[in-house]
Amino acid sequence: MGQVSFDGCTFDTGPTLITMPFVLDQFFASVGRTMLDRLILHPVSPACHYRWTDGSRLNLPFASADVPNAIDAIAPGEGINVVRYLNQAREVYELTKDVFILRPFSGVRELLRWKNLPLLPKLHKLRSTRTMHTHHMRMFNDKRIIQLFDRFATYNGSSPYLAPATLMVIPWVEIGLGAWYPDGGIYSIARAITDVAREVGVNIHLETPVKSIVSERGHASGVVLQDGSTARADIVVSNADVHVTRRFLLGKNVPNPTNLSCSGLVIHMSVHREEHGLQHHNVLFTDDYPSEFEALKNNDRPHKNATIYVSRPTHTYPDLAPSDRENWFVLVNAPARGVSSILEPREVSVWRDGAERNVEQVVNRMSEFGLRPSICATSVRTPDTMASEWSSFRGALYGSSSNSMFSAFLRPKHRSRDLPNLWYVGGSVHPGGGVPLTVLSGMMAADQILSTISQ
Repeated sequence: MGQVSFDGCTFDTGPTLITMPFVLDQFFASVGRTMLDRLILHPVSPACHYRWTDGSRLNLPFASADVPNAIDAIAPGEGINVVRYLNQAREVYELTKDVFILRPFSGVRELLRWKNLPLLPKLHKLRSTRTMHTHHMRMFNDKRIIQLFDRFATYNGSSPYLAPATLMVIPWVEIGLGAWYPDGGIYSIARAITDVAREVGVNIHLETPVKSIVSERGHASGVVLQDGSTARADIVVSNADVHVTRRFLLGKNVPNPTNLSCSGLVIHMSVHREEHGLQHHNVLFTDDYPSEFEALKNNDRPHKNATIYVSRPTHTYPDLAPSDRENWFVLVNAPARGVSSILEPREVSVWRDGAERNVEQVVNRMSEFGLRPSICATSVRTPDTMASEWSSFRGALYGSSSNSMFSAFLRPKHRSRDLPNLWYVGGSVHPGGGVPLTVLSGMMAADQILSTISQ
């Protein structure tokens, strides 16, 4: 979560919506606070606005009960299929949430624990041997509806043509549990957490880069800061990407991962406030989805006709821009080819020159969907930005992708294999990326650390 401001507008730099708000409730409760005293979350309604180049449009309602009728209106006969699909997706969520999502997961052997044995005869219901796209082809007849549900694979940086259909839990989480946005923007959550941390005695050192993790006698003993000083510690927790931590902070000679999630090209736009028929969240779909994901796998740049995501937070919270402006967050998925100038100063960036060309391409393509925003000012963020600011390897937004049926079993665990008192949290470890899952990651690690200390 980050925030930038220019031309009178305020922009989120990371997440743009909140799902599973009960996780934030649990977090604040765990430190003796109440979320409602800190944050006000509003339902985003409609949850999302979709457009295709054939001119068809869909406002997906916030209320899940209204979704089938809305889809039936543009794709007659698909409403009943959506009901069937969402029932399946909810079943997968209910089957997996206590094993793969809400609790620590130690790999395949976790399935053999007594409490999880009831899941074994139902494993086929997770559809882990079938890709999302294959499953959606079986469920729906209209290619637009197939594409709509395929898109949810990108929520953790994966491809619907490779990721298992188990990821149908993602559309259920958004459609069944709702999409939300807080007063003041997403960054207000970071502020609320910071305030609570300071209230309970946490010392926070801003703008203090860590150069390396110190180990002595097989244990982490602190961190070396960029100025050369050492901060001693009994326990070290890293929310940098696990590979970045092991390779650059521990100095381990580990091979680079080959299954990275995607990154993104983000354009923050201050635009004149005009009626474009858009909602808070908007998706402008490409005509060739398979080519877009091939480009993410094989190319250095996004596909020239990539799907465009536009977030307009002023739709829900107008105070983030002047009365005559809107703050557009425009995103296209990009290959994880970023370079961190801090960690990899000798690497050559493919984004250092030419990012503006991609921006022009994205803006021009909006006109195919009837959008011609009057732009006042822009700021661009590339995979380089994400690699440097977030310590994510190559700018991958979620660490490893979920492009295999084994992804849930292979995601790194919270406790380091290298040093027993080094712990990992964040989107690159269990249970994965996205606001609720990274919050859960921190809570799970904290519980395990406290359990270890008490032994």
